[in-house]
Amino acid sequence: MSFRVADRLGYYLSRTKQPPQIFRTLHDQLPLLIQTFEEIKTACEKEKISVEQQKSLLKTVQGCVRLTNALEANLEECLPLPDDSFLIKGKKAIKSIKAEKNIAEIQRILETYKSTLMLYFSHLTVMASSDQSLPAVTAESKFYEIPAIRVNHFVGRKYLLDRIHKFFKEGALVVVLIGMGGQGKTQLSLEYCRAERTENSIFWVDATSMGTVNRSFEGIALKLAPGSKFSNPEAARTFVLKKLEDLSDPVLMIFDNYDKPTEFPTIRDYLPHRSKIIFNSRHTDAKRLGKDVEIGAMTAEEGVELLLLQSGHERTEETVEEARKIVETLGGLALAIDQAATYIGARDIPLKSFPEVFAIRRSAILKHTPTHWEYSKSRLEERDKPLSVFTTWEMSFEQLQVTHDERDSLVHLLTLGAFVDTRDISEGLFSLYAQQASKPKWLEYFMDGTNWDSEKYQDSIVRLLSISLVTSIDLMATDARFSFHPLIAEWLKLRVDDKVRDEYVEEAIHVVRLFVDNGDKKEMPIRDKGEILSHLDAVIAGDKLLHTNGHQVSMTLQDAMVSFGSFYRRLGRYQETKHLIERALQGDHEVTPKIRIVLANMYCDRGDLFEAKNLYMQILINLKETPPTKDPNEHLHSTRLGVFYWTQDDKLNASGTKLEGVHPSDFSAFDPWFVSALSTKNGLAIAYMKEGRLSTAETLFKQALEGREKASGFEDRKTLEIVNHLGALEVLKGDFIAAERLLLRALAGIERQYGPGYTKTQMIFCNLGLCYLESAQYDKAGHYLSRAARNLEDALGPAHLFTLTTFHNQGLLHLKQHDYTAAGAKFERAIEGWKASGEGVAKSEGDSKYCLATIYETLEDKRVEAEALLREAETLYEQALGKEHPQTVEAGRRADQASNSIKIAGMEVVEGLRLIGKG
Repeated sequence: MSFRVADRLGYYLSRTKQPPQIFRTLHDQLPLLIQTFEEIKTACEKEKISVEQQKSLLKTVQGCVRLTNALEANLEECLPLPDDSFLIKGKKAIKSIKAEKNIAEIQRILETYKSTLMLYFSHLTVMASSDQSLPAVTAESKFYEIPAIRVNHFVGRKYLLDRIHKFFKEGALVVVLIGMGGQGKTQLSLEYCRAERTENSIFWVDATSMGTVNRSFEGIALKLAPGSKFSNPEAARTFVLKKLEDLSDPVLMIFDNYDKPTEFPTIRDYLPHRSKIIFNSRHTDAKRLGKDVEIGAMTAEEGVELLLLQSGHERTEETVEEARKIVETLGGLALAIDQAATYIGARDIPLKSFPEVFAIRRSAILKHTPTHWEYSKSRLEERDKPLSVFTTWEMSFEQLQVTHDERDSLVHLLTLGAFVDTRDISEGLFSLYAQQASKPKWLEYFMDGTNWDSEKYQDSIVRLLSISLVTSIDLMATDARFSFHPLIAEWLKLRVDDKVRDEYVEEAIHVVRLFVDNGDKKEMPIRDKGEILSHLDAVIAGDKLLHTNGHQVSMTLQDAMVSFGSFYRRLGRYQETKHLIERALQGDHEVTPKIRIVLANMYCDRGDLFEAKNLYMQILINLKETPPTKDPNEHLHSTRLGVFYWTQDDKLNASGTKLEGVHPSDFSAFDPWFVSALSTKNGLAIAYMKEGRLSTAETLFKQALEGREKASGFEDRKTLEIVNHLGALEVLKGDFIAAERLLLRALAGIERQYGPGYTKTQMIFCNLGLCYLESAQYDKAGHYLSRAARNLEDALGPAHLFTLTTFHNQGLLHLKQHDYTAAGAKFERAIEGWKASGEGVAKSEGDSKYCLATIYETLEDKRVEAEALLREAETLYEQALGKEHPQTVEAGRRADQASNSIKIAGMEVVEGLRLIGKG
């Protein structure tokens, strides 16, 4: 029946130039209704919908049938058929006008039924489907994940909304909203989302930088699968794109603030298939992504309506005329008009007085416009042209009912916030800054004597919220948080001159460094790590903008390189570590050994042993140390054990290093260069241990340990880390008594100082577990490995490289206990993580595949897969260790053996069949 109605409407529309809109609407909606009925029918036939659920749907389905009958009857009366005479067609045309009201009512009720069916079936589909290889997706029928920055009263812009809708209806997949900052692109997108929320699942992406895109995708992943954790942005991106394809609802995704297309050459890799995409951008290059919609100024009427509504003025002939002048002065910029209305309303300024107020502020605003950066194009060239959005934000500062000094403190607080991540600025960022012995004068406003005054700080951000300079606050968190729009951040950066802006960049780097170093002293929750990452990305990007060649770094960032690079590295963000240190290496400042050690440690962590060793060697030579020579006779050991390899980097103060138990006259022997040599030897020893060159590694570890014990003491954390490494080496050598002694010493010291939940404590747990595993003390091994796995998964997530290493180790334990099912599950989980990590983990992935192949070789139906895994392990070992390394050779030999075994078995089967045939 629905097909007949749809066909009849199609025929009518194809032959009518200007049909009533209701017939077009019906023609567009009927296919969705038909599709929904087909899906429900198929689900019922396959018994995916229970009898009780079918009964629940019955009344709605019957209602649809009844309305479709009524619709068919009405259409039969008023729509012409091909064989109708001219007279009959004329009569039906008249009837169609009269029937339009009835048909509209039928369409309205039918739309309600259709939405009910689609919502119910969507819910059943989500509940019925699951993907065991990925975190389970939440069973919400629709998602509506947009920022809470939509204005209360959206005015006008209907023609723009209609154009967006038209492009999508015509089949466009991507629509790009192009316009300068302040034209209302974001608010227009939010209004379109509001209108589309009943038909689409909607997601919002902050495309300010690649870092914000990645974190937006991580946030979407958490919405799709609450509690999921990902080791890196690539894993989150892959998960989100796959799950969006599986959603039953259409998907609408908005990429906001996509203003630097040249920095996003891979942005298309983030676009979900079969979805509608909207980009908001000020850069015309973004037009290449899809159909573009130019977002210009508001019309005079729209601007007047917005200004009067937001300022609280009544609409009269006089106020309309005065408002029209203000809108013209502000260039029709939606955000500028809104801000001006707030200012006018707060001060109760008569509209006719605004031009005078505006004229007084103009010169002060113009003198704060910078003379360079790409933003200089927004500077006014002619006096009488409309001013930019920044005008009204500057005037908003005048609404602060505080003293001059207090205003300076609030302005400094907000401006400093513009140089970090503006989406989530915690009170702790500033309260930690205030704890320093030497603090800037502006911080005194937020102090109660020598202590941080949390109430005064919270009052301040509430005051900033009241004048719309802060868009949201959260006073219920452990420490108060606020955020503001990136456009406001740009204005705050532009209102200061070049020299002051450079000072803000350096101050922001210093504040974030304090935050990073403070977090290094304790085990941070994942949210805190994410916040630090966001601020870190922001200050590094800010420093980069100061250097047009992209290579140089400021001296302040150079000093923070060890802290920042180490933090990136600890979270497995190896690419960020590499790019940051390489910028320093290509800059004009002297690069200390400590900075080079961070890069070498990163290479070592991710298995790039050739790069790591070369860099360690260079550092030792520069430190006038003699690097070890390669011993061609040294026996290479297999290191398939998932031993943790970790070294913390030195962070020495200006006076050198701590000298416990060392005579002051010996100070020159323990300067920072000497300690850097110790760190380099420790890192190089780890690389050799990974390679299986245990003799060379042991020599270097002992040299590093001897120096550490003299320079820092026997209980220092870095001393105990080397003790842990030596314990891991003894496990590989097979001296389990020595290994246990060393590892228990390291555990006692680290656990006493930092507690059982500290990340480095888990590493010792893991090494102890391996020690007991290799010495056949399986109960003890299981105890320590389980503690390490549980704590690391909680602290770093299930896909972090350290957590994956622990899964591998648990697989080794199950393998020793001949529990092949449990062992296989652990190795498969580790392999999945190595593949998704996107980082250099060839050695680790090879180990897990080699061990899994050992299990598959015992299973008749898995022998082909075993050979494939061994071939892959051989390739990975060759990549990480070299073609001649024993592990590479062994994996190749085992693969050949497996291949021959399969061939022999196949020949035996063929021979058996031949003999049977003869019989």
